[in-house]
Amino acid sequence: MPLVVDTRAGRIRGRLDRGVTSFRGVPFARAPVGPLRFRPAQPVPPWPGVRECGEPGPAAPQNPSRFAAVLGDRAASQSEDCLSLDVWTAGFDGVPRPVLVFVHGGDFAEGSAAEPAVRGRRLARGGDLVFVSLQYRLGALGFLEPNLGLRDLVAGLEWVRDEIDAFGGDPRRVTVFGHGAGATAVECLLAMPSASGLCHGAVLASGSYDVDSAERAAERRRAFLRALELDARDAGKLGSAPVAALLAAQAHAGGFRPVVDGGLLPVAPAAAAAAGELSRVPLVIGTARDETRILDLIDPSLRELARGEVTARLESLGVSHAAALDAVAVAEQREPAASGHALFHEIATELRYAEPARRLADAHAAAGAPVFVYRFELGGASSAGASGAFHGLDLPLVFGTRRIAPVGRFFDDVPEAKPVGRRMRDAFAAFARAGAPRSPLVGPWPRWSAGERTAYRFSESG
Repeated sequence: MPLVVDTRAGRIRGRLDRGVTSFRGVPFARAPVGPLRFRPAQPVPPWPGVRECGEPGPAAPQNPSRFAAVLGDRAASQSEDCLSLDVWTAGFDGVPRPVLVFVHGGDFAEGSAAEPAVRGRRLARGGDLVFVSLQYRLGALGFLEPNLGLRDLVAGLEWVRDEIDAFGGDPRRVTVFGHGAGATAVECLLAMPSASGLCHGAVLASGSYDVDSAERAAERRRAFLRALELDARDAGKLGSAPVAALLAAQAHAGGFRPVVDGGLLPVAPAAAAAAGELSRVPLVIGTARDETRILDLIDPSLRELARGEVTARLESLGVSHAAALDAVAVAEQREPAASGHALFHEIATELRYAEPARRLADAHAAAGAPVFVYRFELGGASSAGASGAFHGLDLPLVFGTRRIAPVGRFFDDVPEAKPVGRRMRDAFAAFARAGAPRSPLVGPWPRWSAGERTAYRFSESG
C-alpha cells in the first residue's frame, strides 16, 4: 500500500495501521482564522513537498465536557485551525471501495474526529471500505453566523467527492454516518440544496433533530453579545476577540446549533421530511434504549428521583409543561410500580429521541426511500450497577474500540459486547456497500413502512 498520496493541494504521507493505511489531520479547507473567522470555509492553499499526515489534527475550540470526569477528554488538542479530516483505507488495488464518512456528535459544542471511541481502522479493514472522519467548527465559532459548521461539512464532503478515489474510495458510493448532534447535522445536509448529490446513503444514530428558528438564533446571539459586553454595533470586534472569551460567552448564552436561515437550510429538516423533500437516499435510523441514562453519570441523584419530581426534571430538558404532564400521566398508568428514575428516563428517551426518529422514518419511507430502523439495547455496567444502553455507549462497539475508549469500560463484564459490535460493524459496512444493512452475520432486517414498523434489535438475545 502506498504511504504517499497525491491530492489537488499537494502530496501527503500516511502511516500503516495494522492492515490499513491511515492519513490523519488532512486539511480540507483553509484555516478559518483572522479575517476568515466567522466566514464560510475557503479552499485549502497548495503546499510544497510532502505533508506529514500521521497524527490527528486539533479539534475545534470547545469548553470542557461535563462528562469528561467519567468519559474522558474528547478534545485534548484544540485550535481554530481545525478543518481537517482523517482517512483509513482498506486498499489501493484499483477496486473502488464504498466510503463511510463519520460526523461526530457533542451537541454542536464538543467532540472531534480524533476521539478514541471513533477510530476507523476496524471498520475500514473489516468492512473493506474507506472510512473518513470529518471535523467542523463548533459552538459560537460554527453557528453564531448561521450554519458555518454545516458549510464546513459540505466542504468536507466536496473534498471526499473530489479526492477519495486517490485513497481507493468510490465517490459514487458515499454514506454519511452521524451520531447525536452529528445525526442532526446529517439530516440537515439531506435538506440542503448545496449538499445534493454529496451522499448516497445515511446512518442517523441517536439524533434529537433539534434546530433553531431564526428568532431563537437571534435571541442566542444577543445573549452572547451581552456576555461579552457588546451590542450589535460592536459585532465587528468578534473577529479579534480571544477564543477564551468567546467560549466563556458561549457557555453563558447556551447551546448553538443549526439555524433555519431560509438560504442554506431553507426549512427545518423535520418539515422537509414530512413534505417528502429530503434527499431520497436510503437511511438507517437508530436509537438507544436508554439514551438519557447518560445523565446518571454526572447526576447520581437521578437514581433516587421521586415520582413527583419527574415532571420538573423533564421540563429542565426542554420538554413543555403540558407535554411533560401528559407523558407522566400515561406512563404512571401503564407502569404504576415504576420508580421515578425509570419513568424519567423512559419518557425523556421517548420524547427526545425515539419519537423524532419514528417520525423521520415514517416520513422518509412514505416518500418512497428505503428506510431501516434499529434499537440498540445492550446495556453496560459500572460500580454503581447497571448503566442501561445510554447515549453513545454504542460507539465503541460500532468502531471496535472498547479497549481504548473510556466509555468501553462499561462493557468489561458484558460478554455479549463483542458479538454485538461485530454485527453492528457488519451491518453498517453492508449498508455502505449496497444500501441495505443485511448480511449473513446480521440476518433479516425488513424495511420500515407504515404497515411494517419493525426495528432490528442489537441486544443480548439478537
